[in-house]
Amino acid sequence: MAGMQSSELEYIEHSSQLPLKCSVVSIENSSPHWHHEYEVFFVLKGGVAVHCEEKDWRMETGDIFLFNSCDIHSINQPEPENLCLILQFSPDVFTDVYKSNFRFELNTRSAAGMTSDVSHLLKHELAQMGLLVYEKPNGYQFFIKSSLYGFIGLMFKHLQYKVEHVSKMPVDNRLKDFDAVKKYIKQRFSVEINVEQMCADLAMSRAKLYRVLKDAGAESYKSLVNYYRVEHAKGLLRNTNSAIQYIATASGFESDSSFYRVFKDLTSVSPNQYRELPKNNDVPFGIQGYASYYMPAAIDALKKY
Repeated sequence: MAGMQSSELEYIEHSSQLPLKCSVVSIENSSPHWHHEYEVFFVLKGGVAVHCEEKDWRMETGDIFLFNSCDIHSINQPEPENLCLILQFSPDVFTDVYKSNFRFELNTRSAAGMTSDVSHLLKHELAQMGLLVYEKPNGYQFFIKSSLYGFIGLMFKHLQYKVEHVSKMPVDNRLKDFDAVKKYIKQRFSVEINVEQMCADLAMSRAKLYRVLKDAGAESYKSLVNYYRVEHAKGLLRNTNSAIQYIATASGFESDSSFYRVFKDLTSVSPNQYRELPKNNDVPFGIQGYASYYMPAAIDALKKY
């Protein structure tokens, strides 16, 4: 975890029905950041510049890159347009089975000995997950889990990796504590959260709470509260005609002015500007520079694999 204070922690939320988050986006840039989840980038069109572990790679159409859990990384756009599938999944997928974490080497720009057959199998599983997320046929939750575990099985079978045993991962318990803090705040962000009550409910002291937040790279519990409040407000702005004043209150803000200030700090646009944006051009938080892509074009790109 050394050096993580110079980068930002990205909070990744996924459906309770799925152990992953999968989407197709166009990437402009992302500032240096990290997250607990593993992240797989699959370039479907164009190219991206990847920076990870003080090294740079230019990834082209058909390339795959894996960021391991807690890797500090950033992505930039070296040409006018690109299209990428992003798969993110929790380390719990491994620790639930092995009680260990793993560091995999997956970079088609530098991987020695990866055959075209293996590359094709990896791309097929990734594309399958992307299509399932977009098309959502009956029972897709089962199919997408199957594709995820199939992809992970291919990683174990064909990729080089290192084992990080539990005894070498003292931070993991704190990450679980951090997950508990996130869950607590996510369920209560619309009301004022009393820190003392939160500590009592989570059975941790105030000192431990601050330590857990610091170890995870979070600025404060208030920053997490604001994150979930703005996420909720974005949904209301996108999907309802409710007045700004109502949305501010429903999202837990004490005043319209604090709502406007926090919303713009986190998204770089005002609530009104956000509401006017095209629905396929979502505004991410400051860490990311991703935009949703026209769905039919995304599906066509995925079907090629």
